[in-house]
Amino acid sequence: MPSLSWYRAPLEAGEQAMDDRAERLKGTPAVGTAKRSSILPPEPFEPDKLWSIRAGAFRKEIKPYLGYMAMSGFPGFMMLGIIVAAIGYAQLLRHLPEAFPITAVGVVLLMVTVCWNPLRTWLLPADSVFLLPREAAMRSYIQRSFRYNGVPGMLGAGAALLVYWPLYSHGSGEAGALMLLVALMALKAGNIAGAWQERRAAEPSSRLALRLLRWALTALTLAALLRLAPWKAIALGLLAGLLLAALYRLPRRHRLPWDTLIREEARTRRRYYRFFSFFIDVPTHAPRIARRAYLSWLGQRVRFSQSNTYTYMYVMTLIRTELGGMLVRILLLGMLVLYWLGDAVWLAGWGAFAVYAIFAAVIGLQLGTLRQSHKFAVWRHIYPLPDHRRVESLIRVDRIAYIICLLLIWVPACVVLVLHAQWLAAFAPPIVAAAYGFLRRPSVLRRKIAKDAELD
Repeated sequence: MPSLSWYRAPLEAGEQAMDDRAERLKGTPAVGTAKRSSILPPEPFEPDKLWSIRAGAFRKEIKPYLGYMAMSGFPGFMMLGIIVAAIGYAQLLRHLPEAFPITAVGVVLLMVTVCWNPLRTWLLPADSVFLLPREAAMRSYIQRSFRYNGVPGMLGAGAALLVYWPLYSHGSGEAGALMLLVALMALKAGNIAGAWQERRAAEPSSRLALRLLRWALTALTLAALLRLAPWKAIALGLLAGLLLAALYRLPRRHRLPWDTLIREEARTRRRYYRFFSFFIDVPTHAPRIARRAYLSWLGQRVRFSQSNTYTYMYVMTLIRTELGGMLVRILLLGMLVLYWLGDAVWLAGWGAFAVYAIFAAVIGLQLGTLRQSHKFAVWRHIYPLPDHRRVESLIRVDRIAYIICLLLIWVPACVVLVLHAQWLAAFAPPIVAAAYGFLRRPSVLRRKIAKDAELD
């Protein structure tokens, strides 16, 4: 084989010359540096390091907003709410009605902590292009996300059991505390694994069907665990797990669901910033639009005229953005909780009124974010529409939506309280809510809009 010294010598001399020139220029890139770097081996891909960098960047990004949130008094309000809830819980345990649905309350409380399994991956839209060639090396990256979300999830499920245990001990359940804790941790681990398989499904319909089935089977297993003998609940849980494992193999699956994980990460970031928007202006993210055919007909009820332009815009914004979906979930949860409390006739029905006030505050807080929508839209300064009409339309939509939500959420409790002949407790709360929505809330919202305009 002929010697290659004739090739190596000029190359080494050229490299030395480039090094000398770069040293003389003290940081100025030398001509040919790109060619030289192209023959060097690439740096190794370190998924754990990339995960740590992105997690740290997000924490650094939201750190200023955490300070504003702390200065707003929100932590104190939350502590006060926890204290009031603890006092009310103690009163409930002291005067527990015989017909109180202990098992149903436990299923709802524990199912939320067991079945809800978010996954922070810090993935960005560009990763589906630039990290896709590294998909085989992303295993440790995803495992890091599982540890980051799984450990707090396990602790949350244990905390929910700790809260529920005093109520459970008043019932007829046969499982002990240790048995419940072990079974709950096993259910949580199975739900984490099941949620990952759902994310891997290629079709959205398959993901939704599998998720609904997992939640239903988990609720059935929890009900058996809280009501039946432990061995029967364990057998039912194993059968449910085997059924889900078989069904997870049916749909087409991705090895790594890039698009699903990126959408989930973007949705989580929007939720963070929507929460921080209660306290200070934050960078806006593109909202996720949902059709919601079961609500879209409300937009058609707005009369077609120039004076209703802003009204139609805010109605459709409320219906089609995440705010509408969040209000629907709050309504369903509130109707269920208030039905149970009304049926139990807790504190002669006034206990349901106290919880109703908490839900009313949450609904009002969520609806308050509607005024941030289209706040910085350019078209407001282009189209010949007076800005005062926008404010009036916003107040009108907020008032109507607030009253409708408060009336709907109280219907189940009102029905059962009437059946128990608690007439005053049945009809006083909606009257108070309607009076507040008509008389007080519009002026409060108007002052907030004026204050936002002054700050801008």
